Amino acid sequence: MNIKKAACAAAAVLTALVIGGCSVKVGTNTEIKDDKVVAESTAENTEKIEITYLDFKKEYLYYLKGQGITDDSEESVAARCKTQRETIINYLINEKVILEKAKELGLDKLSTEEMDAVEEEYDRMVLRQIAYFAGLTDVDPEVTPLTDEQTETGNKGFDDYLASCGLTRDDLLVWQVSAAVTNKLREDTVKDVSVERSEAEATFNDYVDSIKNLYESNQVEYESGVYSAYWIPEGSRRIKHILLGFQDTFTDELGQMRENGDNEGADKLREEKSAEFAETKEKIINMLDNGADFDELIDEYSADKEGSSANPDGYLLVPDSQLYMEEFTEMGQSLENIGDYDTALTDYGLHIVLYAGDAVVTKESAESYVDYIFELLNDEKKDVYFNDSLKEWRDAYKFKTDYDALKIDEPAESEKSTEAS
Repeated sequence: MNIKKAACAAAAVLTALVIGGCSVKVGTNTEIKDDKVVAESTAENTEKIEITYLDFKKEYLYYLKGQGITDDSEESVAARCKTQRETIINYLINEKVILEKAKELGLDKLSTEEMDAVEEEYDRMVLRQIAYFAGLTDVDPEVTPLTDEQTETGNKGFDDYLASCGLTRDDLLVWQVSAAVTNKLREDTVKDVSVERSEAEATFNDYVDSIKNLYESNQVEYESGVYSAYWIPEGSRRIKHILLGFQDTFTDELGQMRENGDNEGADKLREEKSAEFAETKEKIINMLDNGADFDELIDEYSADKEGSSANPDGYLLVPDSQLYMEEFTEMGQSLENIGDYDTALTDYGLHIVLYAGDAVVTKESAESYVDYIFELLNDEKKDVYFNDSLKEWRDAYKFKTDYDALKIDEPAESEKSTEAS
């Protein structure tokens, strides 16, 4: 929801990209008095709600200074600033409506525990900003305490910055309290809203079907992506290897020979070059034959430690894989039993290849993905329900907005109905 995101973002951090003490030229009517009402409810038999130009201006100046914009009429930023003015007045209206609805339902007061949590986050935010305005952009003040001098400098810079926006620290705390009340109202409104788990299971199964179709139509894309987390074709394996690698320059030389059509010459040259690995290969094979741990030997000898670390269970080798060099694939698929190992020579070097295990998506793993989808679908349904509820509450107040004062376009009738979402 826009209001929730805007309020939380505003309270969480001051993205002060430009701090200087320069004035900001505002593209709205600078002759408007701060107490002028720029949005108000007009419905009868409802609590009167008014938003003043000062309410708007605080938020807008905060945005402009945070973005380092000193003149919002400049062509490069004018459209963006106009959109932001529309966003600000929209979420200010939403915020007022939310607080009124929370008051109506007795949800506008935070418990001691809830207020403690708000103040704890507020204190952390303030501390981060003090560090920022002290010039300590790469320091976590919760880990590295500030000196008295740094604290004094940061406090002054922070307060001066807020004052230039017409704000105080109390305003920031109020924003965070409003965000907490919004969340409290949302949780109450959507407490009975949920989807059936079968919807998550169906979504997961549909995704698996799409992955199967991808595998059939574009196996390379399947192998290059993260799809194996959700579905793996039958007969797939996990393969580990210890790579006794050629130098990159030699691999490039082999590649150039193959581009020139001299595959026979390239094969002969790499066979000759691989003789350099004979002693190390025999040493490793002997250790494996005597029960050495394959992973420990990867750490000690392999030129592909990084890749092996990123694939701790082994590389995925699907039937007739198109991702790896042919010799590597053939060796990986020819090993008969889990735990078997043998060597394969490719343009990258000599591989000692291990059949580490069969590759499958376990039932537990599949269930965890269904759980994740279930949570996403629930959140989506709750968001839609709350947004629809907010629209109903807002429509009841029949707001009138002074679009001319804010220099924004009046929405078309079709857009007004969706303004709150």
